[in-house]
Amino acid sequence: MIEDLHISVPLCEVPEAQVGNYFTLSEMPGEFLIIQKPDNTFYFLCSRECDIVRICESFDWYIVSKDAFNDRLSIGIGLADKESIDGEVYRVQDEATLSLWRDILRFTFDSDFVRRFFPYNTRFKGKMRIDGALCFYIHDYYPTRCKGIAVEDRKTSNLVFRFKEGQQAALVAKIFSLCIARMPFYKEKAANAVLIPIPAATREHNAARFARFCSLLSRRLKIVDGFRATWIREDREQMKGTHGLDKLSNLIFHPIYFQGRDVFLVDDIVSTGENFTQMKRRLMQLGANSVTGLFLGRTVKTGKE
Repeated sequence: MIEDLHISVPLCEVPEAQVGNYFTLSEMPGEFLIIQKPDNTFYFLCSRECDIVRICESFDWYIVSKDAFNDRLSIGIGLADKESIDGEVYRVQDEATLSLWRDILRFTFDSDFVRRFFPYNTRFKGKMRIDGALCFYIHDYYPTRCKGIAVEDRKTSNLVFRFKEGQQAALVAKIFSLCIARMPFYKEKAANAVLIPIPAATREHNAARFARFCSLLSRRLKIVDGFRATWIREDREQMKGTHGLDKLSNLIFHPIYFQGRDVFLVDDIVSTGENFTQMKRRLMQLGANSVTGLFLGRTVKTGKE
């Protein structure tokens, strides 16, 4: 058996309660190979008896997908921590096995043969000002009515749709956490920050889309979960992309969550910016210290519609 159990996560960044996990890899059963990539993704191949989920959880890594490779092995992909590393963690039978497993993972995940369903970008693509507030977005987003858009943009649409439907909350929270941690002023604001979503049109959609997402993301960022900072008094029609309408008339605000705090105001898509502007102004009127916008995508206007 050959192994290399060195890890890339600095111990100073790990909560004390988890430090012990970093000294138990040698006790894990089975064989495994984990390849970390500079874009924060990691790939793994492991024997069925290997508790790969426990290994990844001890690093606070998120497994995006895990499937049977054959009757003995499992294969998968995930998102690692904010450190960009190109390295490996493994315990395998011999050098021949290590070489074979490397080839399998690189062919599966690095070649153009595979078209992944979602994008795994872990940096904000761009920033802009809306009503004077600084806003960041991860992807350019092309509406479904657009024709002839690239495969990468279709992946973004897939992720946005799943998130809107209340799925993929854990994946989107992990992606946002990595992006936000790289913001130049994040550490300055983190101690006084609260995460608040721009509410969906109905209570059902709002809870499905944002409740678990806000819980997971606020825990990762160690900031206040402001999901309950607003309450939908009554459902309303969808108004995204419209102009000149009061989009907050059905909301009740609870300033105790955000008075004197720096608000991270998050939503799936920003189009006209009107939803964000109305929410930002109301939060500031009710005592928020500052508002920063965070979006999964920014709608791109094209002539392909």
